[in-house]
Amino acid sequence: MAKDYNVVVEVEDDHGAERQTLEFQDFSSGSGVGGKITADKQASSSLGGFNDPFYDPSQSRPEVQNGQAPIWSVEYYAQFFDVDTFQVLERASKSLFPKDNFIEVVGNNPDLYGPFWIATTVVFLLFVTSTIAASINAIMHEEKVTYHIEILSFGAMAIYIYAFGLPLLIWGGLKYLGCKPSLLDTIGLYGYGLTVWLPISVVCVVPSEILRWTLVIVGFCVSGFFITRNLYPVISRADSKTARIFIIVIVVAHAGFSFLLEREFFSLSEIFVLKQN
Repeated sequence: MAKDYNVVVEVEDDHGAERQTLEFQDFSSGSGVGGKITADKQASSSLGGFNDPFYDPSQSRPEVQNGQAPIWSVEYYAQFFDVDTFQVLERASKSLFPKDNFIEVVGNNPDLYGPFWIATTVVFLLFVTSTIAASINAIMHEEKVTYHIEILSFGAMAIYIYAFGLPLLIWGGLKYLGCKPSLLDTIGLYGYGLTVWLPISVVCVVPSEILRWTLVIVGFCVSGFFITRNLYPVISRADSKTARIFIIVIVVAHAGFSFLLEREFFSLSEIFVLKQN
């Protein structure tokens, strides 16, 4: 005979208490996970959709900030071109009127941008103005001028050796003497020192040998004074006799460069080979 069993299980109603304590939180504020998501979205939208340090100018690489970028990286050389147009023009003007200490003007931000482009512009202007001057001279004497494109390569070689090779030698010599020079400052002096040859190369189109020699002497004096005035505090760290010899070497090398410019680019008889019709 089957028996019916009724089992009664009593369950405590804890869900009521949980329902009383259950509340919805507002994640629209800047706190919590929701705030982080909102901030990330805002940062992403401000970067134009690219949430990556490469596209964020305010997030640079740590090794660049600490000056530890490897020498073979682009970031290492980018710091030497970190100047604007105003800074380049200001430094170039200081070389034309060398009354201030150029090292103090540059400060902790020496650059290679100005020296490179000034040297390149000098090469271009020397070739163009020499060609114009030779053409004017040929017309005046009813002669035919033969253009030599190799004068451009010669000018580039001479200018770049002067702007970058000579400062390297001077830096090495001063380093050997224990004067603790700065290579970038030395290159900057010679690079910006070429600024005076920009207007001189334009004016030398005038077919006057006296005017050209006068301008070459002026360029030699202005740029020579600019270089020696700013290098002297470094050279003076050596003994007096060695310092005098080093200054004489710098002046002689600068005079040779100025004479080379006059003979190869500013002299009417040496610019190009003129042939009679």
